[in-house]
Amino acid sequence: MRRFTALSVTLLAGGLLTAAPAEALSGGTAVPAGTHPFLARVATPAKACSGALIDPSWIVTSATCLTATDSGAPSEAATVTVGDVDLSTGAGFTAKVTKVVRRTDRDVVLAKLEKPATGVPPIVLGSAPQAGETLQVAGFGRTATEWVPARPRVAPFTVSAVDGVTVPVSSAGGLDTCKGDAGGPAFRVSGGTAQLVAVSSASWQHGCLDVTETRSGGTETRVDDLGDWIRGQIVPTPVSCPAGAAIWTARTDGSLWRYVHLGPADGAVSWSQPSSPIGSGWTGRVLAGKGGVIWDIHRDNGSGDPYPNGTLKRWVYSTSTGWSGGGQVGSGWARYLTPEYANRVTVDEKNRIFMIDDQGRLRVYVWSDTTNWWVDGGGETLDTGWARFDSITAAGDGVLYARKPGGELFRFKYDFAASAWAQKDKAVGVGWQMFSEIFSPGGDILYGRGSTGTSPFNGQTGPVLRWYRYSDNTETWAPSGPDHMGVTIGSGWNTEIHVTSAPDSCRLSG
Repeated sequence: MRRFTALSVTLLAGGLLTAAPAEALSGGTAVPAGTHPFLARVATPAKACSGALIDPSWIVTSATCLTATDSGAPSEAATVTVGDVDLSTGAGFTAKVTKVVRRTDRDVVLAKLEKPATGVPPIVLGSAPQAGETLQVAGFGRTATEWVPARPRVAPFTVSAVDGVTVPVSSAGGLDTCKGDAGGPAFRVSGGTAQLVAVSSASWQHGCLDVTETRSGGTETRVDDLGDWIRGQIVPTPVSCPAGAAIWTARTDGSLWRYVHLGPADGAVSWSQPSSPIGSGWTGRVLAGKGGVIWDIHRDNGSGDPYPNGTLKRWVYSTSTGWSGGGQVGSGWARYLTPEYANRVTVDEKNRIFMIDDQGRLRVYVWSDTTNWWVDGGGETLDTGWARFDSITAAGDGVLYARKPGGELFRFKYDFAASAWAQKDKAVGVGWQMFSEIFSPGGDILYGRGSTGTSPFNGQTGPVLRWYRYSDNTETWAPSGPDHMGVTIGSGWNTEIHVTSAPDSCRLSG
């Protein structure tokens, strides 16, 4: 039975120790300057290890190197240095780690960098290793004579076998990987291109400084077969909006208009414009739901209107048959007709109504299409302390974006199957106070109206409608326009009482 030793290394008190240049790992050679810039050195206050840059913003390394909190943030502060790294001169590109994603079936994690390593070529994934194949194994670990070498080292190892997700390796000279080499890449070079096959996990550390073990050999963990999983973490999840995004505007005269944004997936400036309104008397708080549902927090329009302020009515609109429904389904919603609370109510793609009540509680009301009534007419409290937010916007199944008055934006996700938060208080942006209203067609797409910008139609300055798309898996926003404030997709949109979008128009398709 093999019982190797993990390869992350605890940093010695008093800082990094250096010595005269020596051979690498427990042998091998120093990586020549200007070669293999994808090699990554990972450092935390307690340990150091190695990795490989697989995308300008991501590295792959060993799970013994980095761990994550429940939110995905690193458990301790960590930095990554890539490029032509030389610890004696400080050369190389360094960035903080902001996110760690663990692979559950093997000793592998991905780590996201705070800023991309622009100009540093990542390594590409290769094909599966073969028994008897020689791979190059590199890392920043100790050597036979140095605790912390200034430059990474590389040595050839032979694949003994391919055991599922692990690859036992050995060297003709009894070389081994050492502490600090954990997560370092095992790669082949084909046609002048380095191809990543595995990362270092453990070894006997034969020949490493301060190790007396006489046995040799080690284990690499395969990554060649993780292409789909890696892409699912580092590439924004695709979004599908098959019929565009239905956008409803209630104007000051009470007329209701239905627009269709034909480019919601990518922020294209493409619209289907209505020629006439589809309703009148819509002076209250209008909220679009799924399947053509329109929730009306009714405002008494006088003239014998039988419904008082705060009556909740449920309508359904069909482009082929027009309106149906319109009956009362609730009461006591009058506070959401006030400026203070108008943006503290929203609807997600499942027709759940979320609202912040007068005690700062986040509450949800769930509609059943089966019974055509509420699952629980009294609603459910999901959280407290939400008085700190002046706006909430549902943008997916249980996904909420909440804004503070100062413009800070946070993402939440509630898992209704587990009755628990899957994400809370994830800071995703600032400056959102410029919008009078934020609404969504789903799929983590946000529209903001009420800010000033340049019209995409005539180039004039004035009120505009802006588009944004957030990717939770990569924690990035889609590229913005020239003013770096989203993509301007329309002009005007500042005289309406409310604007809302059907929240089931777009869905994540990955």
